[in-house]
Amino acid sequence: MNINFVEEVTKRKEAIMKDLVGLIQINSELTTFDPNRKHAPFGEGIDEALTYMLNIGKRDGFSTLNADHYAGHIEYGQQDEYVGMVGHLDVVPAGSGWSYPPYGAVVADGKMYGRGTEDDKGPTLAAYYAMKILKDLQVPLSKRIKLVLGTDEETAWRCVNYYFKHYPEQPVAGFIPDSEFPLTYGEKGILKVVVKGKNEPSKLVRFDSGLRDNMVPDHALAIVSDKDLKEKFEAFLSKHKYSGKVSEEGANLVLEIDGKSAHGSTPDEGVNAAYLMVHFFNEVGITNAFIDAINTYLLDDTKGVKIGVDYLDKEMGPVTVNAGVFKLENNQFEIILNPRYPNGVDPESFIKRFETAFSSLGLKVELGKHQRLLYVDPKSAMIQTLMEAYKKYSKDYEAKPLTTGGGTFARAMKNSVAFGPHFPNKPSYIHQKDEYIILDDFFMSIAIYADALYQLAK
Repeated sequence: MNINFVEEVTKRKEAIMKDLVGLIQINSELTTFDPNRKHAPFGEGIDEALTYMLNIGKRDGFSTLNADHYAGHIEYGQQDEYVGMVGHLDVVPAGSGWSYPPYGAVVADGKMYGRGTEDDKGPTLAAYYAMKILKDLQVPLSKRIKLVLGTDEETAWRCVNYYFKHYPEQPVAGFIPDSEFPLTYGEKGILKVVVKGKNEPSKLVRFDSGLRDNMVPDHALAIVSDKDLKEKFEAFLSKHKYSGKVSEEGANLVLEIDGKSAHGSTPDEGVNAAYLMVHFFNEVGITNAFIDAINTYLLDDTKGVKIGVDYLDKEMGPVTVNAGVFKLENNQFEIILNPRYPNGVDPESFIKRFETAFSSLGLKVELGKHQRLLYVDPKSAMIQTLMEAYKKYSKDYEAKPLTTGGGTFARAMKNSVAFGPHFPNKPSYIHQKDEYIILDDFFMSIAIYADALYQLAK
């Protein structure tokens, strides 16, 4: 059966845009997690986004399921075997400094701006419309198609853990629209490491930097009890051409400095604002256990050299360590790390090294979620099918499948890999201000996904 999927997407552009605007305009940042809040365990905004997508599915005649507001799915067909997709509707905090409102869904210069346009509301809607095109055309298929809707990808994956616990059936093939084209067959292992400690009283009264462990902090705030530092901080900002400011708060000074955010999988692409502030402390001689821990094991080190976990795999790249959250108040502090490891690293030894390093300073180390490494044979039939769909529309005939330091829901569902939607050699503002999706690329991704689903499910 010969289907012109580009033409089918073009016919639906107006409807697609209307649905996309409505989805992006929902603020679906995590508020709090409360399992006793039955109608919205991750907060009202996230549940609004889930309801929005499920209602679109109902509107278009699909079978839908709400998994107790933790997740949901939209499904086409009743065959025993299925081809699966998993997207997510939660987003990281918008942060500040946007050129357009982060939940405005503003279209300018062929792009739509907004938190979630590329990670991952836009791609989730692209996967939905790919499935819808097949349903509209009543294409004969031998397998069901199911789009699972996650709501907690950016934090702890409680959504998919809950979903697959209660609906454990696994696909014969599947993809996750939350990465890059042409395709990602290997994903680094990801940890969450929380370092906690106590300070003796010092000039540093409070420190606050970072929103999530998987984001490079783009702002740091410190309150110090020494007003004589005002001119020194201003000179520090001027000397290094950093953006920041200083103000007075009673007997204290409030110091603020800006860095550059980036995804936690690529911390070297950002500028960690907390580290910039610590460089100032080092210049003026402010020290305590919190600053010592940063200097000893973290400062300006995105590869884990100081901790002793650095390693480079030729296929998957290096170990990375993002220090994403720094909190100090009432002489108690917490630093949250986001380390990632490639093939060739023993996970247990890797984890132990973090525990050994920080405990040597008398600090407590707590381990959060551990997403183990994903690796699928790049020569498998499923990957060859997906690669051919990408090449057919992109004309990128020399494309090779990729590995990444990022983590996707491909780890949550068997027989799956990450597949688009970001095209090669294009800038990305995922987890940064001014996140956008290029609309021509967005529409092309729908055609690619539709063809891929057809090939996998026919």
